[in-house]
Amino acid sequence: MCHGAARSQGTQFHSYHRALAARLGHKRAILATAHKLRRTIYAGLRDRQPYRDPQVNYEQVVVDRNAPRWLRMLQRYGYLPTAEAAPAA
Repeated sequence: MCHGAARSQGTQFHSYHRALAARLGHKRAILATAHKLRRTIYAGLRDRQPYRDPQVNYEQVVVDRNAPRWLRMLQRYGYLPTAEAAPAA
């Protein structure tokens, strides 16, 4: 589990692991990342708060994931012109 967290690019665990691996070596960095992950999980359970990675912009993730569907719906209901309906220049 920890190796997967360390390999997930764009997360705090990935950058933490890379910084430690340069100084301590791969195996010790994995162990330190596992310890950080355990502390993070414990804090989330203790405080009853969902985990939010500080390096991830969750609003942008939602927009990127849903924007194509939103645009299709706007075109379907006539709020945006479609490519076929646009007048030729």
